[in-house]
Amino acid sequence: MKKVLVIDDEWEFVKDFSMALEMFGYEPFRAVDGESAFNAIETKKPDIVLCDYKLPDTEGDKILEKTKKDHPEIKFVMVTAYYDEVMEKRFRTLGADEVVFKPIVLADIEVLLAKLSK
Repeated sequence: MKKVLVIDDEWEFVKDFSMALEMFGYEPFRAVDGESAFNAIETKKPDIVLCDYKLPDTEGDKILEKTKKDHPEIKFVMVTAYYDEVMEKRFRTLGADEVVFKPIVLADIEVLLAKLSK
């Protein structure tokens, strides 16, 4: 079972999204800020990270950059509500495997995760 870490400061979203991941056959882990995200990456060793850009104590691109530096094998999906081509290019340059814009469609995420799990 693939492990997926969901990082978002909206607890209800993280909780509901984790339930959907379980239905899709993944083992979800949750983080609501940068500190808990870095801890989960080191202790849980997820296969895939879905990370919101705006967090209370850091920005998602910092998590992306450190994760790809320390664990290049982890697939990383940056999630943001702010569509900006320059920002998307920056995320990809830092190593994001995918960039997803909110609102998130669960069926699309299921397909994306299946692709990243190969």
